[in-house]
Amino acid sequence: MYHVLYRYRYRWLWSKLNRLLVVTGVIFSLIIVAVGIGVLFFRWGGQVFLMRDPRLFLEFAMPLHVVTEQSEIPGPFVSLWHSLFDSFTLPGKDPRALLRSQMPLLALVQDRQDGDMFPVANTPRKLPGTSRTSGDYLVAIYHTHTGETYTLTDGVARLEGKEGGVVKVGEVLREELESKYGIPTLHIKKIHDLQYNLSYMESEKTVRQVLQEEPQLKVLLDIHRDAGKPRRDCQVKVKDLDAAPILFVVGSDARAPFPTWRQNEQFARQLAAALDKKYPGLCQGVRIKEGRYNQFLHPRALLVEIGSANNTTEEALVAARFFAGVLGEEVQKLLEAGPAQPGAER
Repeated sequence: MYHVLYRYRYRWLWSKLNRLLVVTGVIFSLIIVAVGIGVLFFRWGGQVFLMRDPRLFLEFAMPLHVVTEQSEIPGPFVSLWHSLFDSFTLPGKDPRALLRSQMPLLALVQDRQDGDMFPVANTPRKLPGTSRTSGDYLVAIYHTHTGETYTLTDGVARLEGKEGGVVKVGEVLREELESKYGIPTLHIKKIHDLQYNLSYMESEKTVRQVLQEEPQLKVLLDIHRDAGKPRRDCQVKVKDLDAAPILFVVGSDARAPFPTWRQNEQFARQLAAALDKKYPGLCQGVRIKEGRYNQFLHPRALLVEIGSANNTTEEALVAARFFAGVLGEEVQKLLEAGPAQPGAER
């Protein structure tokens, strides 16, 4: 009799345990499905993001992933890997950089040193990466990827921690605008890519300071060079001179709020049309990308790719001189039109 009762109790307990496991499994499965649906239609800032690309989710969870969007390393999985790796590294020696990288709102807070808490009125201040103090500049040029250069001249595509060929391009552009068109132009040579994945965070700080010092700026240019193009696609003949092609890159609101990006696009298309008219074949048009590239800070901020890694520096300088002519005329039109309505956030 004892053995019968023991077996009955054992079967009863086993059946209860099986039911508990089944119920637990069903509940767990429902939770997984709910989380999956939540991720697929994740809402942030009033926008719904369909997770076709897993990097979009990581950009909210790990903000450092955003800054790899301009990386020259091809392929989404490489970008994803670098983002995961760099999210667990300390960006620089300043602990504030780590806080800004993981809490993006802190990036909007202006850094203030002790001496800047009560700035003296009308005192000129030295702008980053320049030997000149602030003035009435109308155009500002900077380089997020300062080390980008031209392989056929320098033997490498990037000069780590140094000024690459794109800085020479920016300097020629400045000289042309000032000497031929009388347009005061600021050229910032500060190196922003000592840590490549943090380049845009560093250049954003520079841009914010420049806009604070120079609110009258009409145009803001981030000069780069393209990568990955064969030599045959990097040569353009303009007035019997070998020149590098020019491409305008405009950010959009695909990944983050950017309500005024169409203003930047309109200005880019104006410049592209003017280049096509004056120097046919020099401009490769306007490319819209998902990142913002600091362009949300000014309604005429553009990323300009002058040449590719497979160009010579001289070809890029020739293109810069042609571009300066068109840009100078467009800036003069802006001056004649008078002050514009406020555009992007400052």
